[in-house]
Amino acid sequence: MSPSAPLRHARNTGRYCAAMPTPTPSHQARLQRLADRLGAQHRTPIEPLYDPGRRGWTLRWYDGPAVATVRAALDRDGQVGAKALARRDLTTRALALAAIRETRAGAMRRWVGSWGQRYHLEQMIGDRPYPERAGNPREEAMLERLLRTATTGTGRWAVPDESRAFELIARDGIAWLLPHHRLAEPGETGGLALDPLEFLTARYATGVHRTAWETALTTMPLREAIAAAQTDSDPSPDAARAALTLLPTLRAQVTGELDATQATLTRAARVP
Repeated sequence: MSPSAPLRHARNTGRYCAAMPTPTPSHQARLQRLADRLGAQHRTPIEPLYDPGRRGWTLRWYDGPAVATVRAALDRDGQVGAKALARRDLTTRALALAAIRETRAGAMRRWVGSWGQRYHLEQMIGDRPYPERAGNPREEAMLERLLRTATTGTGRWAVPDESRAFELIARDGIAWLLPHHRLAEPGETGGLALDPLEFLTARYATGVHRTAWETALTTMPLREAIAAAQTDSDPSPDAARAALTLLPTLRAQVTGELDATQATLTRAARVP
């Protein structure tokens, strides 16, 4: 997305405080220095804007640091800064990332098809710093795929459509956003490929387990996943390898259950 693209897709989540009188060059210069310093510190463009109608200054930016962080810096800057406003808008990227995370948490579908969907996401990330930053390579790849798929228009007008992104997630879930559906190699890190239980879930899950996987990347129970590979008349080599990798975990789980059962029955047998 181009540097100017977020400006076309931001949603207002600004916060306001007292106004200032007619600007002076010194006020503007001081706020510009503060904006430049904060922008460099947080790697986010921050711009001082003057509103003639309100006769006051506002520091405005997109995503990046929380409003409280900039507000605190303004208050520390003396009277000029204390009277300025701090306003952060959210880009489509930040809202789309929030939608992916909320879907994983099982909270997104409640808001499908209503303005409450956007309001819910804005409230969820309104005080969160850097809401546009993915937490790991997998999340970044999923977000980029969602934004590409939700893009409408062509050429300079090709931009991600926020409503379209929400609709895609509500309709198709988020499993399709995964960058790869292959089994991760031993020692492979980064989360771009599937771990053994994820791979078996993607291959064998049905019913509620399929729905849980597609909508929230929730894996099926370990025992059921291994059993599915075992009963497959023609498992792929990757499915067999995934099940074999998980067998020690299942063995430890079953052993723990048997030990707990034995202890319970042993205590019961001692009761007169």
